[in-house]
Amino acid sequence: MFDFILDLVMKYTPLESWEVDTESKLREDLKMDHSDLYLLRNELGNMLETEISEEDMNQVVSVMDLLKLAEKYAKM
Repeated sequence: MFDFILDLVMKYTPLESWEVDTESKLREDLKMDHSDLYLLRNELGNMLETEISEEDMNQVVSVMDLLKLAEKYAKM
């Protein structure tokens, strides 16, 4: 699942994949802004064939948080 999330995250950051790990913060470390996170949430929801709530997405700070969120929604 990490590779899936990493591929998704790499679409919205100017960094290289080797610079991203589970502790990377989406906004601070990966330079994502609100619109990047909105697009990321929509694309993740489409891939998992579900709608990810804005409330859940607002709790995501790091790549690990995003991974946990994806796993949560994948089980639904």
